[in-house]
Amino acid sequence: MPIPLRESPAMRLAFLLIALAAPAGAACRGETLFSCEIGSKQLEVCLSGQSVSYRFGPPGRPEMDLTTPLSQTAYQPWPGVGRAIWEAVSFTNRGTTYEVWSSFDRLDPDARPEGGVNVMNGDALAAQLTCRPGSMRAGLDLLYEAKEAIGQCWNRERQAWTAPPCAP
Repeated sequence: MPIPLRESPAMRLAFLLIALAAPAGAACRGETLFSCEIGSKQLEVCLSGQSVSYRFGPPGRPEMDLTTPLSQTAYQPWPGVGRAIWEAVSFTNRGTTYEVWSSFDRLDPDARPEGGVNVMNGDALAAQLTCRPGSMRAGLDLLYEAKEAIGQCWNRERQAWTAPPCAP
């Protein structure tokens, strides 16, 4: 029996524990949805009103700051099946896509959350950066609720966000 995407207590608990166990992001304007350390730099995804931002660089001084309207944000929620709870959000700038991801093995009681960013030039993987263990704070699932709040619906069959009316 599949676990419902938004109703799983295990999913909510896992992300709550992740958020409480790691330090908060320092530079987001609005709400920090994801943050972690990669080397000496910080990766952040922020929600501010109707915008979602990708920030990467030294703490408090990002070298890259991309902002996308929430309605156009490419967010892939966890499909509700499989061993790992995962999700991703992508930002594109001049043909380069920055896909921020987080994952948690829900069946392993000793599992630690993982995350990072995949940098793609077209279809080619240019870089794969992983968060330092223990530095991650994730809550990308809040994008699901934010997109619903502006009237978008997740269509599981098409794996895409659509405008209402939403199919059951």
